[in-house]
Amino acid sequence: MFRDRPSRTGRALRRKAAPRSHVGGGEWSPPLRRLRNELALITTASTALLWLDNLSEHYRGGFQRKLMYVPIVANPIVAAAGALTVATGGRRGRKAFGLLSAAQTAVAIVGFVEHQRGILKRPGSNTPRDLLFNAWYGPPVAAPLQYLGLGLLGLMASAPQSAAAPVLDRVPVDRLMRAFTALNIPPLWAEIGYLHARGSFQNRAQWLPVVTLPIAGAASVAAAFSDSSTARIAAKAASGWTALLGAAGTGFHLYGLHRRYGGYGRRSALFNWLNGPPAPAPMQILGLGLAGLAAERAGAAR
Repeated sequence: MFRDRPSRTGRALRRKAAPRSHVGGGEWSPPLRRLRNELALITTASTALLWLDNLSEHYRGGFQRKLMYVPIVANPIVAAAGALTVATGGRRGRKAFGLLSAAQTAVAIVGFVEHQRGILKRPGSNTPRDLLFNAWYGPPVAAPLQYLGLGLLGLMASAPQSAAAPVLDRVPVDRLMRAFTALNIPPLWAEIGYLHARGSFQNRAQWLPVVTLPIAGAASVAAAFSDSSTARIAAKAASGWTALLGAAGTGFHLYGLHRRYGGYGRRSALFNWLNGPPAPAPMQILGLGLAGLAAERAGAAR
């Protein structure tokens, strides 16, 4: 008639002894905690660098529309929340960082729409030839999508365990990051190809990202559908090559600024920065590659 009920002490001991993982309501596993902090760091640094690039572009455009101030004002706040999250190991600022990352994705979508509207509003967009000319010399078509990728990366770094667990139960984090990398390469590739073509490919090295980034993206797509050792090797190779391209591109851009008249001299540094190769731009490729490598390391530890 009466059932023996376990004591409170027994229940507490069983709860304490139960293993915890990233699923089923437990805590994040150590590899995933480390990955989240690494993604928050990459997002923070990439947002700050992209802000510098964006500031230069909008300044050159004379801030013709008030909306051009939105990313200039908003993204330092996102970077500050990310820096607080990284500095405290996620104990503070993570929720704010997640909300601001979500807002960053909204800003990116609005920016993408506004860039297309800016192209269409330029004089003489009635024929395909004129439209192509305006797209060539107007607002960069795919540039705001870089903020979209960073916003999504920030959400991945700050999502609560209760929201992330159902996804990670179905798709391991390394395969999820492979798909994320594959989705973010096309807008980066389009922006790089556009800028390098507008610069007439003065250096043969400018062809490297244009030719090889689609190959890295294809490898990431293929690896996203498999958890085999071959897929892991392909994903690591794609992420490693992407990071290497970003580091090399940063070096080339900085050297390109040095080669301009006056170089980094006090009187010419700002002019060359505004009109020369965008030094922070390749760092977005580096960040994407490092995020992929971090996810592969976390996936190998699961």
